[in-house]
Amino acid sequence: MFILTSPILTIISILGLAFFYALVISAQKIEIIRKICLTASFAALFVGLLMGLSFDKSSVGYQYLASFNFVSEYNSAFALGADGLSYIFLVLTLITFPFLFLAA
Repeated sequence: MFILTSPILTIISILGLAFFYALVISAQKIEIIRKICLTASFAALFVGLLMGLSFDKSSVGYQYLASFNFVSEYNSAFALGADGLSYIFLVLTLITFPFLFLAA
């Protein structure tokens, strides 16, 4: 069963796959790798900032919950969620990465 109340954290996680794709490309195409990493980091930053616009500061607990149950009889699941503190660290990380890729 797939429960996805808000796909924002999932989208940010999937954008990380673009970084992995860039690592798989051969080292001869370094300009393509830089463009992919920079584009993916700016896209993740944009989605993260959009997430902040709808973040409910008065709510207690996790927001933007997404979970996927793998094997229900063992109660194993993949879950993503953000509370106030984790959102701050998420945004700090998303702001840092484009500057790191620009500096490289």
